[in-house]
Amino acid sequence: MRSILRDFSEEFFKILSFPKEKWFSFWLEYRKDHPRIWEEYLMKNCMSERDVEKTLAGMERRELDYLHQRWLSLGSEVKSTVLKNLKNLSGFLELSREDFVVFLMVAFGKTESIVVPTSRGHVVMIDLLSLSRKGMLDSVDDFIIEKMKEFKTYREYMVSKDTDEEEKVEKFKKLFTLLQSALNPLSGEEALREVVKLLDHYVEYYNWTGFYLVSSKKQLELGPFIGEPTEHVKIKFGQGICGQAAESKEIFVVPDVSREKNYLSCSDKTKSEIVVPIIDMGNIIGEIDIDSHHIDAFSAVDEEFLEKICEFLVKSEKLKRQ
Repeated sequence: MRSILRDFSEEFFKILSFPKEKWFSFWLEYRKDHPRIWEEYLMKNCMSERDVEKTLAGMERRELDYLHQRWLSLGSEVKSTVLKNLKNLSGFLELSREDFVVFLMVAFGKTESIVVPTSRGHVVMIDLLSLSRKGMLDSVDDFIIEKMKEFKTYREYMVSKDTDEEEKVEKFKKLFTLLQSALNPLSGEEALREVVKLLDHYVEYYNWTGFYLVSSKKQLELGPFIGEPTEHVKIKFGQGICGQAAESKEIFVVPDVSREKNYLSCSDKTKSEIVVPIIDMGNIIGEIDIDSHHIDAFSAVDEEFLEKICEFLVKSEKLKRQ
C-alpha cells in the first residue's frame, strides 16, 4: 500500500530563502512539481496567475516564518498520531482500495482543503496556511482524520466521466436529495452558491459551474460560480450558448465547443458545455451553465438532473423573478 499521508510543506518553505520580489518566480517553478494540484486549487478559488502574484506580494514573511517554525515542532508528532489512528480506521476508510492520498501543503489560505481527481486516484490537499490562520494547527491531526472520513462520503456521491449511465442516475438521485437538504435553510444567492459548491465538489467533469441571472429584459449577468475567472460577466440574449439558451428557453448541449460558431470562449481547457434555463411562469429568470474539460461530457442524464435542480429552485422559491 502506498503512503496515504505525504508532507510537501518543506518544498514550499524554500521560498523563504528568496527575496520577496522573487517569490512569484519561485512559485512558477514550484508548481511544476504538482501541476494538477495547483490547476484545481486555482480553478476552485477563481484565481489567475495575476491573483497569485498579488497574493504573494501581500503575504508577510513573518507569517510564513511562524508557520514554518510551528510545523517543524508539530509536524512529526501530527503525522505519527494520524498514522497510528489510521490502523483502527483502515477498514472503515477502505484504505485497501488505494484510491486517495492526503497531501500536506502550503497554499494561499483560501480554503482549508480540496479534493483533486488525478490519473492515479484522488488527492485530499490540506493547506497548512489556512489552518494556521484559523488557529487550527494544534488540532490538525484531528482535521486530517476528519477529511479522510469525509472522503468516504465523497465516494458515495462522486460522479466521474467514466461512471456508467445507470450508476450515474442513482448517484444523481442521492446528490439531489443531499442538495435539497443543504438548501433547506437558504435562499437567493446563498442557495445558488451552495448548488455550485455541491455540483463542483461531487461531479468531477463539471469543471466550470455557475449561474447566469436575467438582469434586464434581454441580458444575463454572471452570478455565483466556481472555476476559472471569466470576462463574460454580461451576456445579451442570443449571444453565445448562454444567450441562445436564454432566448429560446431551451437546453443547449454542445459536445465539442470547437465546432460551435456562436461560442464565447472562457478557457482553452473547455471542450464541451451544457446550459439549462431556469423558467418561472413561462419566463426565463436565469440558467445553469457548466463547462467540462472533456469532449462530449454531458448526456441526457445530466440534462434531467440539472433540469430537476432548476425546477426545484423555482418551486421552492429559492430563486424568484426580479
